[in-house]
Amino acid sequence: MKKYILYLFPLVFAACSNDKANENKTSENTLTARADTLLIKNDEATDLDTGSRFFLERAAYANMIQIESSNRIASKTTNNELKTYAEMLITDHKAVNTQLTQLAQSKGYELPSLLPDSKMQLIDKMDELKDEGRNEYYVRLMINEQQHAIDAFALGSRSEDKEINNFATGSLPKLKQHYQQVLKIDTALQVPKANQGDDPLKISNRNKQAG
Repeated sequence: MKKYILYLFPLVFAACSNDKANENKTSENTLTARADTLLIKNDEATDLDTGSRFFLERAAYANMIQIESSNRIASKTTNNELKTYAEMLITDHKAVNTQLTQLAQSKGYELPSLLPDSKMQLIDKMDELKDEGRNEYYVRLMINEQQHAIDAFALGSRSEDKEINNFATGSLPKLKQHYQQVLKIDTALQVPKANQGDDPLKISNRNKQAG
């Protein structure tokens, strides 16, 4: 069965003329790794519109980054609320990813199996931080990535493909719930800083005004 890598965004390749054998081997390895981060279309696949293909790819990224980052924080944090939240994300996104994979396969597509380097770098940054710094970084990462996920699923909810449309539409409420929950956790993490001189959200000023 033939497979076609769908490049949804232009890629720029650089080549050098020295040592052709090593260059070709490196290029082949790079292309293989890059292919694993992209949506792949089989030769008998349904002809989906660009928005639907974009949704499948970005939804896969959303699941992978939230599962991987949540696994890391759950194994290290001592914050019980954050640990519970991370474990919930792992469970929910694994379930969504299973459904997404089945949906993509039914349309003749293979989802990305790896995250792009830019996404992995965001996750790996967590390993450089400790305790509260790592907790806060994870929460802010989830806020950002869940916004991206909601945008992607909103796009999917407008898909011309009925099954993709229904799946994305049905998944949105849970994603929005996750987002609201992480905003509350973010606020809870910031409150103790109000009296410690580290008040990036200016919580202490708001409290003074409220009083």
